[in-house]
Amino acid sequence: MSAHANAYMTDDEVIDHLTDGHGAADASPVVQVADQASKKRKKAEEEPAGKKAAKVQENRAIYVTNLPRDTNEVEINEVFSRYGIIDQGADGNKRIKMYTDDEGEFNGEALIVYFKKDSIKLAIELLDDYYFRIEEQDKGTIRVKEADFSYKRNKDSEQIVSKMTRKDKKASERNRADLNRKLAEWSDNEEEVAEVYAPKKNKWAKVCIVKKAFTPEELDEELEAYGDIKEDLEDGAKECGEFTKVTLFDKEPEGVATIRFREFESAEMFREKNNGRFYAGRRLEVTIAEDKPKFRKSKRGEMDSSDEERLEKVANA
Repeated sequence: MSAHANAYMTDDEVIDHLTDGHGAADASPVVQVADQASKKRKKAEEEPAGKKAAKVQENRAIYVTNLPRDTNEVEINEVFSRYGIIDQGADGNKRIKMYTDDEGEFNGEALIVYFKKDSIKLAIELLDDYYFRIEEQDKGTIRVKEADFSYKRNKDSEQIVSKMTRKDKKASERNRADLNRKLAEWSDNEEEVAEVYAPKKNKWAKVCIVKKAFTPEELDEELEAYGDIKEDLEDGAKECGEFTKVTLFDKEPEGVATIRFREFESAEMFREKNNGRFYAGRRLEVTIAEDKPKFRKSKRGEMDSSDEERLEKVANA
């Protein structure tokens, strides 16, 4: 079974399967008063009304028993993916856990997490008490039921969130967007699917990163090149919506520039219109920022620091 070692996971990873790495935290208002006793009493009175309801986590996992001992993750995925899209973790692997015995061998039990809750019902109806391999009926039928990890999930959810790195969260968002596209193939209403399962956007998703906009040599040799290129980018940005800043990172060999828009939709539109287009004989590469852009630039063309701070506040408003 060593070839499928990545199918075996820890209990913490099982919880991550069921919660998507997200927990729900309660919040209550903090009331500032001079008298400490009054503060505690007032806070206790206001908590029931102001306390946010805990987010209900949908269980999208099934628990399967009596699987053939010689099966593997690939075969399990092939069988169970017929009834819905199997979810995947931040590492891109399918969320299938195969349990082992004391000897480290597969014990015939597995946990499978679907992308949609509805897939659980379908898998149970069509696979429970059914032969995993029709040609091996002598081994009996498999049993499929809804997994129940609600207690441990709620208990450990905050700990799981704290363990997720920024890189894990970004990868998870990309994976969920990919699953969303696959889900559209199963659905009659692709727009509704995209709206419900689209990954959450952060403020940096308003920033377009443009590569191959110039060459450092071009900026050094032509005095007007810096202003001309920036003006061209600004003109292109105006066609897509309101923007707050265009920056040329003249110390980057790839000729990097960034455009910060007011709205997510404007950034998406600019990327769609300009990624792959030719500019000054170069094919532009336009992407949406996932985090704060960190590129090198000189002080050439920099604005007054007070203007910079003002635009930063406006962009993050």
